[in-house]
Amino acid sequence: MPGANITLSKPSSRLIAKCHENSISDWLQQFEKGEEEETVVEHLKAQELFQDFRSSFLQINAAGGVVRRGEELLFIFRNGKWDLPKGKIDKGESCETASLREVEEECGISGHSIIKQLPSTYHIYQSPYKDTRGRWVFKETFWYEMDYRGQDDGIPQLDENITKLRWFRPAQLDLVLENTYENLKALIRIYRA
Repeated sequence: MPGANITLSKPSSRLIAKCHENSISDWLQQFEKGEEEETVVEHLKAQELFQDFRSSFLQINAAGGVVRRGEELLFIFRNGKWDLPKGKIDKGESCETASLREVEEECGISGHSIIKQLPSTYHIYQSPYKDTRGRWVFKETFWYEMDYRGQDDGIPQLDENITKLRWFRPAQLDLVLENTYENLKALIRIYRA
């Protein structure tokens, strides 16, 4: 029977054979205090592992876009890394609406439209926000490929720590891949020449 692997950034010899909320929370506390940079978690039942792992965290959903203008792709530079525009889904908002809104807010463009849904990405982090500070968060980001036909290059949303925007051709995406988040690399490679 095929197993499942989840790789967490922070190679370790640790193996979690049983995954339930308490063991995940205990392991996460040990992982946080340890010196490993990455851990592989294995389990024979992939869906069970994923659902148990996910349920141990505060859930936050986000949505964003891979914006195309002809052959070019739009990236934001935030907190010292190349990233894609995205943000939290507001209560009552659809994933599609949130992705369009976030691209408009973070990049200062309008008139873009969704072409197709892309694979989701996942990451975990500790909340920096006052009401949930220190709690571990599991964030799923729903991605959409978007078409933009405008000529405006956009304006970075400075209050979201976005310092610049840049349109990249597929042949230039290695520059992005050298300085982006691990969970985005598979998504970006879809577009690389």
